[in-house]
Amino acid sequence: MKIMEFEYIFEEVKIKPSNAPKFTLNGEEIDIWSEKFANYHSKSIVDYVRENLVRYEQMQIDPFSEIVGKKVEKELVKTALMSGSNILFKGKKGYGKTTFSKSILKLLPEKILAIKGCKIHDDPTQPVCFSCKKRVLEANSVELTFVPRKWIRIPGDPMMTTRQLIGGISIQKIREGYDLDHPEVFTPGRVLKAHRGLAYFDELGSIPSALQTLLHELFEEKQITTPEGDIIPMRIDALIIASTNPANYKGVSDIKEPLLDRMEQIDIGPPETIEEEIEIGLKNMSLKKGARIPEWHLKILASAVRCMRSKNCRYANRIEVEPSCRATIKLFDHVRASATRKGHEAVMLSDYGERFEIVKLALRSRFEIDYDAEISKDEIVEAVVNDAIDSVCSSIYASIPRNVFNDIMEAIAEMRVVNVYKANGFSQFAHSMCKDSNEIKSALEILLESIARCSGLVERIGDGIYAYKAYDRQTRV
Repeated sequence: MKIMEFEYIFEEVKIKPSNAPKFTLNGEEIDIWSEKFANYHSKSIVDYVRENLVRYEQMQIDPFSEIVGKKVEKELVKTALMSGSNILFKGKKGYGKTTFSKSILKLLPEKILAIKGCKIHDDPTQPVCFSCKKRVLEANSVELTFVPRKWIRIPGDPMMTTRQLIGGISIQKIREGYDLDHPEVFTPGRVLKAHRGLAYFDELGSIPSALQTLLHELFEEKQITTPEGDIIPMRIDALIIASTNPANYKGVSDIKEPLLDRMEQIDIGPPETIEEEIEIGLKNMSLKKGARIPEWHLKILASAVRCMRSKNCRYANRIEVEPSCRATIKLFDHVRASATRKGHEAVMLSDYGERFEIVKLALRSRFEIDYDAEISKDEIVEAVVNDAIDSVCSSIYASIPRNVFNDIMEAIAEMRVVNVYKANGFSQFAHSMCKDSNEIKSALEILLESIARCSGLVERIGDGIYAYKAYDRQTRV
């Protein structure tokens, strides 16, 4: 083995036009310092982020437009990124910590030039990988490639090992004469794979304490010293974002204080308004097409979820873990799926299930109740959904003008029994509630349900079927 080869491990290499090898891309020689390629190398990730943030500010465009609401949090994120700080998103599960980290990714360049074949996509002008250092210093020609922006998730696993986090680097194998790019010499872990990209530490507190200690140095000096005291000879250029749940949250481990001191904490909470809740739910649905979900059903479902988070909920003292935005998303998905399977043009109350089984499917695994609670999860779901229906129906009932209400009641009395699936033209007021004709049956149903719940003059006797109470009493005599 050459002595020089071992020295590459610790040598800091800077490539300039005067000492550069021939660089090729797709088999053709290129001048990487030309205007065409100059923006794809030699800059740190933080530099790219700062440049793009300024560009968004100048254009008065929100770089995190996919994040609903969170105006203050967005400003904090932009300030922290501009100052080159590491970020810790703190909040309960399902409120967008991971989504926010992915949104930040757009501030990185869409692509960068890297040395082809490098396991960590090294920069051709300032490589940190010792194999790449040797290549740019000794080879006559070095092949490059474009690589897309990187988002590397590093999960908080209590069983994570040093090798999984950092990788394996065997100085002994190098001394024995193995090439620097041999798999037994260097296998990058998740942190090194995030080089020139974004490293997202998902549930940072769940990473073992011993490994958290290693991260102190990474977060501050961008390098790592192994538990054995060996300095990993690579300066890791990565944007570091982490997340954690609140300290009193079920199953959460503590983050070591020296590590917290190296990050800016930004709290991420639930949507502030029901409108934001609905927008998040619609944006993130898996089932993009199918039956319409009219506004009244969106409000009912979102209100049920938000009620279970509220201190004013009658079951607040029973609910230990509240449902997140994922519950809202899956509620929208499930009721649309139910309606679509039945051939409904828009969601109907029957699409919730006879005893709200479809709603329970979305909520059961997304909230936890007190172990000693005398009420079951299913009973809580039934109660909060009924409360939400009552609330939305009260709002609809209150919006009906008196003269319109009288006309509606006269029509119902004349028809005696109204089947909403067959009575499209029965109420002009129902038509005014719709965005288009596909929603009319759903609108008629919620209108009649509102009258039934708020006045008692009609009652539901079947799926979409309502009877005038006076008529109903006569038929029972």
